Amino acid sequence: MPCVSKGPVTLFSLISLGLLSIVLQNLTLQKWPFTSSNTTVQESFVCAHPSYTSRIVSYDPLIIHLENFITPAEREYLINRGRPLLQRSLVANRDGGPPIERPARTSSTAFIPYNDTTAYCIQQRAAEFQGFLSVRKIEMLQVVQYKQHQEYRAHYDWGVASAHKRERESTIYGILKGDCEHCGTQFPEISVDWSGEDERWCDFVECEETEMLTFKAVAGSAVFWKNLHDDEEGDRRTLHAGLPVRNGTKVGLNIWTVV
Repeated sequence: MPCVSKGPVTLFSLISLGLLSIVLQNLTLQKWPFTSSNTTVQESFVCAHPSYTSRIVSYDPLIIHLENFITPAEREYLINRGRPLLQRSLVANRDGGPPIERPARTSSTAFIPYNDTTAYCIQQRAAEFQGFLSVRKIEMLQVVQYKQHQEYRAHYDWGVASAHKRERESTIYGILKGDCEHCGTQFPEISVDWSGEDERWCDFVECEETEMLTFKAVAGSAVFWKNLHDDEEGDRRTLHAGLPVRNGTKVGLNIWTVV
């Protein structure tokens, strides 16, 4: 049946409806996102992708560094877009329940809505990089802000599958802003002796660190890694940490691909 108004629409009722809309929107954004099946961006939308450079860091597990994967304009936009949406970071509940707060993760996060064209273009870029995957396999982008003393201790991105959420096959972690030192992403189960490698690697990794692979927080760069073995079991070598920020600020971008 059509909705019939039984009285005049007052200014108070309009304000109430507006406030209700804002509350509902915020509640929606607080939910843990799944995949981009709800995107309202037309798939015919044409994105302008930057020229970026990919370099293999490790074949097994597969880890690839992506230089200039996110443009300066995209970085500035996502930082500003995410700022009013930032909330205390949550972690996936391994029991299949809603995400929860943990002392191991002290950053702030913001999910960029699916109808955002800048986010859509980065999702599309990530999908194409992995072999022209459907953009619907890319989760909602997550902006992550680390202020002084904030960190995300060693953890896995896999192991999050539940009745309502699919497993994360791969991760691309990009840097939107990094004006801090020794605050990058570290893989404690992977070691690389950089002494025998090209010194240009030292622009992107901590070359003096030989017992653990540590990427610097270089704005515009990103790191791709495969979370799962071929049998879809989690790869324990992908244990990684967002190192604590001692000074300055770090803003990252999580781009997760589901199976």
